[in-house]
Amino acid sequence: MTGYRALREGAAARDLSGRGRILAHGEDNARLLHAMSSNHVQGLEDGEGCYAFFLTAQGRILSDSTIMRAGGNFLIDCEGAAREGLFAHLDKFIIADDVTLEDLHDTHCEIGVEGPLAVERLRALGVPVPETQNGIATFAGGYVARINETGQDGVRLILPTALQEEWLAHFELADEQAWDVVRHEQGKPRFGVEILGKHLVQETRLMHAVHFSKGCYLGQEIVERVRARGAVHKGLASIDIVTTSAPRQEAELCGGGAQAGHLLSAVYSPAEGHSIGFAILGTDYLAGGKHITCDGAIATLRASSAFAGH
Repeated sequence: MTGYRALREGAAARDLSGRGRILAHGEDNARLLHAMSSNHVQGLEDGEGCYAFFLTAQGRILSDSTIMRAGGNFLIDCEGAAREGLFAHLDKFIIADDVTLEDLHDTHCEIGVEGPLAVERLRALGVPVPETQNGIATFAGGYVARINETGQDGVRLILPTALQEEWLAHFELADEQAWDVVRHEQGKPRFGVEILGKHLVQETRLMHAVHFSKGCYLGQEIVERVRARGAVHKGLASIDIVTTSAPRQEAELCGGGAQAGHLLSAVYSPAEGHSIGFAILGTDYLAGGKHITCDGAIATLRASSAFAGH
């Protein structure tokens, strides 16, 4: 595991060019994205952003994303596995709108710099890091955004591909394993790994992605119906597992002789000396205080600022 200590204690970088970067141009771009996503895009000022879901008409999650307003354009950052599908999904709904989508995948690289000293190090290099989370600014023919993958403070450089090696050279590099361990420690789930298309929005418990009074958007009817009926029986949670070897994926969690849920992912944390995972748990177990086991090992809920009530 490379770069783990630097990522936890200082700053480390990772090439994230496999992620999706979609730029929306045109006078109707705010209206379109507002109508297609779960958060209040039309309320964003230049330089601001928000975390949001893109949903199907049936309320299932197509992608999570950070949507950021940079001048007259909007930059959508999403998981790489969702890029092509999200681009096609948005493009399908552009009918009489003045909106043009541009895929930056082949023209721009994406570098994540994260850790407690990430902002300080980048500002020392002259990078105009935004003051607020999800903020964005133009920089060096591209963008700099205050977003992260590991749950620590972080900055994303989205720059012309010719600048990639130059900017990676400024930092110690962290590998995928180190990145993954730290995001589990910080309780930051990922779309496609723990946030799945089969989940309802409320089951993710990432309610900062949803604005409940913004008006209509695709999938809203299902989100509102679930909220009105209180029909949520399970939810995503971060858990400690008292074992030094990460349990198998999809391991069953038990509580009081009954099935409590199942594991979605797990890693071993060298800093904490035990395994940490994400699980789907029945709502009775999400408040804590109940005895849970995972493959026979004791499991307890971890606090995570990402998760909120339904």
